Amino acid sequence: PLYLPIWTTTPWTLPSNLAIAMHPDMEYAVVQAGDRHYLVAVSLQEDFQRRLGVPFHVKEIRKGKAFQSLTARHAWLDRESPVLLADYVTADTGTGLVHTAPDHGVDDFNLAHHLGLLQLVGPDGRFTADVNDPELEGKNIFDTNVLVVERLRSSGALLHDELLTHSYPHCWRTKTPIFFRATEQWFITMDDELTGKGRTLRELGLEGVESTRWVPAQGRNRIHAMIAGRPDWCISRQRAWGTPLTVLRCMECGEPLATAGIFAKAAAAIEEGGVEAWADLPLEQLKPAGAVCAKCGADAFAKETDILDVWIDSGVSAAVVCDTHPELSRADYGKFIYLEGSDQHRGWFHSSLLFNLAATGDKPYDTVVTHGFVLDGKGQKMSKSLGNVVTPEEIMKTLGADILRWWTASVDYNEDVRISKEILERSADAYRKIRNTLRFLLGAVADFDPAADVVPEREFSPLDAWVWGAFGDMANQVTAAYRNFQFMEAAQALHSFCQLELSGQYFEIIKDRLYCDEPASARRRSCRTLCWKLAQGLSALLAPILTFTADEVWENIPGTKDSIFEQRFPAGTPHPASAEWNRFWEIRQAVQAAMEPHRAAKTIGTSLDAQVTLLLPDADLAMLGRLGEDPQDLLVISGLELQAAPDLDVAVTAHAGVKCPRCWNHKGGAGQGEDADLCPRCWDVVRTQA
Repeated sequence: PLYLPIWTTTPWTLPSNLAIAMHPDMEYAVVQAGDRHYLVAVSLQEDFQRRLGVPFHVKEIRKGKAFQSLTARHAWLDRESPVLLADYVTADTGTGLVHTAPDHGVDDFNLAHHLGLLQLVGPDGRFTADVNDPELEGKNIFDTNVLVVERLRSSGALLHDELLTHSYPHCWRTKTPIFFRATEQWFITMDDELTGKGRTLRELGLEGVESTRWVPAQGRNRIHAMIAGRPDWCISRQRAWGTPLTVLRCMECGEPLATAGIFAKAAAAIEEGGVEAWADLPLEQLKPAGAVCAKCGADAFAKETDILDVWIDSGVSAAVVCDTHPELSRADYGKFIYLEGSDQHRGWFHSSLLFNLAATGDKPYDTVVTHGFVLDGKGQKMSKSLGNVVTPEEIMKTLGADILRWWTASVDYNEDVRISKEILERSADAYRKIRNTLRFLLGAVADFDPAADVVPEREFSPLDAWVWGAFGDMANQVTAAYRNFQFMEAAQALHSFCQLELSGQYFEIIKDRLYCDEPASARRRSCRTLCWKLAQGLSALLAPILTFTADEVWENIPGTKDSIFEQRFPAGTPHPASAEWNRFWEIRQAVQAAMEPHRAAKTIGTSLDAQVTLLLPDADLAMLGRLGEDPQDLLVISGLELQAAPDLDVAVTAHAGVKCPRCWNHKGGAGQGEDADLCPRCWDVVRTQA
């Protein structure tokens, strides 16, 4: 005879062996060792000979598919185990012939379930009476490994045994070993045509995926692959509590009895008394009059004890909510959005899509937004056992809710994100810059009367008109980012505008106008009107992120009504001369850089202490003339001389003029008496206000 050596790390599964798997294209050798012939993978024959401990020689070599007609006899049972071909067989270890027990492995089940299921192990992990072996019956499977090995040894079927350390599946929560066991379950078929739909559930699911907007876009590929390759949907679970499967079972053969009448009575009872009502319903009320089993003819039934998979509970949420709240319809709200972690492609997104398509013919969502998970500062998963959990409550107690919200918006939620004290401090710094910007704007309009002080946009100074255009560009960018769920892009644009265009450029220039110009001067009214509009616009754009700050600012802006959360996002119009203004800011940056060595040497203090000679190409000189603003004011210096030159160059000296004590400009000496050092502008303002 030819012996087919198989190996296993779970001897307790050998009573359930029903087949032997071989790879169709792997080379196998028939080898002779003494008076026995064995079949073993060519690449594993040396390892097999070492374990066997006896010399052998090769008789012939063939591909695995040449042996598919073989049938082996079980090591100690009067049962046959046919050879089956399987692509998953590898030559990493063992013999190239794989022990197959369809009761206890997914690959085994898929390959050999057509041979039947023995179901020798009960839900408690003990062999049942069906094992028909007094030495095994009632014993825990893990306690029988040694017994099975000895059974092999005594029957002459054990070729080799050894102790080894290997990985074994454990429960993620209890850390205890688990085992695989094939059991009868309820399924929703994926590939049978649905009544009234004209297509299968798989086809409907794939169509639903294609017609949904996925954020980020790669989410589409992920769930598409899952639905395309998934098996039938197992919807039953064996738990003590949950939504019941409302069918009856024949007590003789287990055949289910499912009727519309049973469903209706169960639904009415559960709606009134909850899921526990199923257990309390008298069987006599559920069983249809005269009902007998369609399979065996028996008339004794019992209630099903299995419950529905919890993903059915979550999957029906959209249908249930919309059914009980008809006002929550697409007609009223336009689009439905699902938002959850990336693990829900296999969970909530998946079950919701399939259930709603099967039950209603419509998908439950139009857009699905997925996010990563929060890790600690080292990139590790947060765990109570590791002690690295950072709770929102802890953050809000020390930094406030808005800084936590800013951090949330400013990170790339498409990926897993880290959080730590240092990371939150950076978010706090960014928040403070934005808050200081808003404080400046509120200060600029503290006594602003919109009814009397507002200047039409067409009368804005050239500088104010450019800033308003830059704000419009930013507002459009932020609004588009919000619509596309790109919150990080929105946060970056808002922070950049506050830090660069406003705090870094505009505010430094308008301080002189705000604090020193005559109160009713045209350019002061212009910049105050702009500050008033900027405060409103920034509040609206920041409201989705910095809700408390935006609300606080809105309440302190003169003339505002209602709530900030009832306002629309501002829409902006780009400034026609934005390219020329961008060139000016480059020139201004060069001037500021040229002043830094003089600041360090303490020959000047503020920029108003400087006399600047600015050499520019003719095109830049012409551009400065077209801006419509005094370049000396825009550069915040006391003296400026412009000269034509091929390239930009800057020379800085200390201004020799008298420093005005009111505006700090070195144009003083125009006043009289105790105000003799005032500049002409300040002298006029002081005299007017006296």
